[in-house]
Formats: sequence, C-alpha cells, structure tokens
Amino acid sequence: MFKKSQFGIVFNTVFSLVFSAALTLFIKAVQGNLSFNSFCMGMVPAFGINFTLGSYIPLVKVGNAFASRFVKDENSKVFYFLRMLAIVFIMTALMSFLLMFSEMGFRRELIFAFLGSFPMTFLFAYVVGCAVFPLLFGLTVNLCSKEG
Repeated sequence: MFKKSQFGIVFNTVFSLVFSAALTLFIKAVQGNLSFNSFCMGMVPAFGINFTLGSYIPLVKVGNAFASRFVKDENSKVFYFLRMLAIVFIMTALMSFLLMFSEMGFRRELIFAFLGSFPMTFLFAYVVGCAVFPLLFGLTVNLCSKEG
C-alpha cells in the first residue's frame, strides 16, 4: 500500500491515532466526562499534537540514547522498556501539557492540574505504549511493503 520510504510517516500516523485514542478515553473517563462527543472533541487535538510531536522530535533516537546509557544489548527486554519509558515520557508530558493549555489557557492552576494528573496519565500511557508499539510496528511493516 505504501512505499518502504514512507515507513516513518505511516508509523507516526498509526501510533498517534492509537495513542491519542487511548489517552483521550482514559482522561475523559477519569474526569467522568466520557461521551462520544467529548471523545471526538478530545481526540482531534490530541492526534494533531501527537502527530506533530512525533514528526519533529526524533523520539526513537532519544529513546535509544536513553536506554543505551543503562543497557548495551539493544535486543533485550530491559532496553525496550527503557526506550519506551523515554519515548512515552516525552510524548505524554508534552501532549498532556499542551492539551491542558489549550483547554485552560495560561493560568496558575495549569501547573497544578498538570502535575496532579501527570503521574497517573503517564503510567497508563506507558502501559499502552509498551503493549501496542510492537503490534503497530508489525502493522506498519505490512502496510509499507511496496518497493520504490
């Protein structure tokens, strides 16, 4: 369907969709505000922010650099979980802050709301990221099978 040279953009799109959907569902459910309308209204900006961050920040390189400080074997599970820790931390921190900023504006409460909700959101995002990354990687490999 897609060229192999488009692998990065295809993976970023697929990962951003799934990651944004999962986090939007989680956040809206925790707030007690989960409805189809609230999900759609949260999903659109979340996807836009995730896709933009994934396009401009070399997350895999950052994750690999972070993990290689602690583990030298790139094929180990510990390396994978440390790499995902760095990737998900960056994505979740920036996405959460920017979404809160877009909803609340710049107010003193923004920092407290972010700091109060971030640990639980990050934990959920880390579990989701670790679980879906290999599946989405395999899907993207199958989608990007065209030569040229």
